[in-house]
Amino acid sequence: MALLALSWFLASAVQTGGLVALRAQQEQPTPAPTPQLAAAIYQRVAPSVVQVNAKSATGEPNSGAGVIVDEMADILTSLHIIEGGTDIQVKFSDGSTSRVEVVARLPDRDIAVLRALSPPAQFKPATLGNPGALSIGDPAFVIGHPFGLTSSLSTGVISGLDRAMTAPNLSQPITGLIQFDAAVNPGNSGGPLVDRRGDVVGIVTGLVNPAGKVFSGVGFAVTIDSAAAGLGIPPD
Repeated sequence: MALLALSWFLASAVQTGGLVALRAQQEQPTPAPTPQLAAAIYQRVAPSVVQVNAKSATGEPNSGAGVIVDEMADILTSLHIIEGGTDIQVKFSDGSTSRVEVVARLPDRDIAVLRALSPPAQFKPATLGNPGALSIGDPAFVIGHPFGLTSSLSTGVISGLDRAMTAPNLSQPITGLIQFDAAVNPGNSGGPLVDRRGDVVGIVTGLVNPAGKVFSGVGFAVTIDSAAAGLGIPPD
């Protein structure tokens, strides 16, 4: 297991800062496994992805993504999006919004479990996969809201396994992370990392940012079995 001693950038967004960064830095292209597979993955998973919005302690908007994982409308997301925040709401793929209850916090994994208090009449939980079946070079897909650009898809490959990174405000590194090269930027945190079958295998948490760039080609996700421990959900 490699512990990388590089600066760590949590891929959530303060909205104004994200827009400035978007103007200053063009997003680097990532390889697409095939257009047909990417389109099929998007159609399968995008309805399960939500936008998570909160106000920081200073009153600034902070946003990221989350994914619905069960019939109770429970949502997995990154803890750093909502920690210390107020007025936490989620926006579903149909455009409806709901306040949430924070069901669980897993600070050692940067994971929060949210439960929508007013979910839409119809919603689609994602299918959880098996990160233990991943191999380096497998296709990787990320759906999120970079810079507020809702329901955006990026593609790449799994580029490393069992990584460890030290994040701000954590005394111990987050371990067992999946490394991937699909583009992630502010607003992608908390969104799903998806395998070639359309199953969620991880929750995006951040990226290595050694040169102050927005995206450097190295993203990380908490494995879905570790993330879902807050709900006791086993992988399918």
